[in-house]
This record gives sequence, structure tokens and C-alpha cells, in this order.
Amino acid sequence: MSASMDKSVRNTRFAIADLQKRIEVLELTRDDLGRQIGRLEDSVPEEEVDASAEREGYVAYGSYAQSVIARKQNIRQTLDDINAQTAELAGELRIALDSLDSFERVRARQMAAKAEKALKRA
Repeated sequence: MSASMDKSVRNTRFAIADLQKRIEVLELTRDDLGRQIGRLEDSVPEEEVDASAEREGYVAYGSYAQSVIARKQNIRQTLDDINAQTAELAGELRIALDSLDSFERVRARQMAAKAEKALKRA
């Protein structure tokens, strides 16, 4: 196989490993944010609270609840962004895997042709 094809295969394998790592980081981040939302939901299950609302045992519950609700909304937006990034990276990974598969098929054809030539000489 040519040196340029070997280099292409190495580059493709590197790209695949990089994409897999990036997807893994996004999935770990998504899991962590999901846990954070769960804790915030336990703290303030409502999606809207009046700033002047009161709750037994809480001083200025309304302000606290509004800040928790805003945090939950921000996390949900971040999760949407992570899902979009993950989908994009998954598409890139599919393309890279298809490319690697193509390189491997070319390599197999070249090796088969080489073997046939060797057999014809023998």
C-alpha cells in the first residue's frame, strides 16, 4: 500500500478516536447536567413562582425559586446544545468510519492482487 494511503488511514483513525472522545465528554456532561436538573427539581418543582412567594422554612423563597427556575432553563438550553453537538459529531463519526472502511477495502483488494501475482509467478 502506498505511503499516502497509510497516512490517510492513520489520520482517519486519529479523527475517529478524537470524535469518540468528544462524544464521550458530551455524554458525560449531559449526564451531569441531568443530575443537576434532578436536584433542582427536588428543590423547586414549580416552573413559575411569584417573587413575593413564601414557603415555610425559607426566607425570600420567591427570589430563590426564580433563580432556580432560571438555572433549570439555562441547563435545559445547554442540554439542547449538547444534543445538537452530539448529533453533529455522530454524523462526522459515521463519515470517518465509512472512510476507514473504504480504505480497508482498498487495502484488502491490493493485498489480494499482490497475492494473485505471487501465485502466478510461482
